[in-house]
Amino acid sequence: MPMAPEARGDERRLHPFSWLFVLITQLREVAFPLVLLLLFGRGQWWEFLAIVGAVLLALYSLVYSFGFRYRIGADELVVREGIFDRTERHIPFARIQNIARRSNVLHRAFGVTELRLESGGGSRPEAVMKVLRLADADALVLLLRAQRPPLESQSFAADAAVAAAAGEELLTLPVGELLRLGLISNRGMVVVAGAFAAFWQFDPGGGKHMFRPAFNLAEVAAGEVAALHAGPLVMALAAALLLALLFALLRVLSIALALLVHYGFRLEREGDRLGAGGGLLTQAHGSARIDRLQMLHVEESLLHRLFGRMSLKTDVAGGVREHNDQSGKLHWLAPIATPVQVDALLARIVAAPALADLPWRPLHARAWRRRARWPMLFWLLAACGLGFWFGPPGLLALLGVPWAATAARGWAGFTRYAMDERFLA
Repeated sequence: MPMAPEARGDERRLHPFSWLFVLITQLREVAFPLVLLLLFGRGQWWEFLAIVGAVLLALYSLVYSFGFRYRIGADELVVREGIFDRTERHIPFARIQNIARRSNVLHRAFGVTELRLESGGGSRPEAVMKVLRLADADALVLLLRAQRPPLESQSFAADAAVAAAAGEELLTLPVGELLRLGLISNRGMVVVAGAFAAFWQFDPGGGKHMFRPAFNLAEVAAGEVAALHAGPLVMALAAALLLALLFALLRVLSIALALLVHYGFRLEREGDRLGAGGGLLTQAHGSARIDRLQMLHVEESLLHRLFGRMSLKTDVAGGVREHNDQSGKLHWLAPIATPVQVDALLARIVAAPALADLPWRPLHARAWRRRARWPMLFWLLAACGLGFWFGPPGLLALLGVPWAATAARGWAGFTRYAMDERFLA
């Protein structure tokens, strides 16, 4: 659809340095293999072809970014993309339901941000604006939230300032709460898994010698302990101390990740929309209409209960899920909060009663039998097979039968559900 000549003057471009961000985005996925290939000479021939293809794709995206234009209409956003193959899309404000913002260190250095606009369905976002000026992004988010045309008497930035002052703050997380979140969560294992993946990539033997340094260190430590003629109690205490140090290291990593992801977390409400986000290096902020909240999850693990805390997150109806990435999406409403805060958030967001006030009902008295049926059958068959191959020791698998029954009884005994005219919990 060709654009009217009088509207072309209202078109806006991305930031002049948008090509730099597009180039970095395309090349960062092959940067690590490229370093391995160039510096260490390790890799397969097809990895060179993949790198060449990524470079060509980056050059194409570089040229493509110069053809991106957008225009604010009376009740729609008009996006034009492409240089040779041009595409123009008219996106009504009412269709845009989820708004995701993301700003890393490089974005903040240039005073820009990335904006992703999603509808209730579809296989891709309605529009992805890689690099927008902060003032333009704030004003565009304002217009989409209000679903009204911009005021001709106000500038783009002034209109955004009015909206920023109208938000209602529901929750903020101080550093102390983030420290508790790191102690409760176990995300330090993510760093450990990443370290193992990197070591596997560097290992020329395909990972066969990955654990050799740890085994060598353990052998040296055992030799030193044996030379001191330490008794079994001292060795047990030393092993317990080593495990405690490893556990403490994992918790330190979990705290670091909690600070990186949720530093400055803020949950706010503006009219019928919720917005939440934070981050230390990469700041991600998601926004969605309250009526698009499909499900709310309240988590209270054993460590949560020891610290007197809960976690509250949501699933938003529709939206786009690319590569299981939750960055910039409205996902966490409260990464950590007290039970009183969670009840207050549920009441203010969806007018739900307190969790303890819901009419909880138990399951049927024989529900545990359904739960235990297949696990018990599995252990019976496993005991038969192991007994045939290994004799009487294989019959120890029969211990799984009473364990499956006990676990099913415990699950059924603690499970409750509640239902009224609005909610199913």
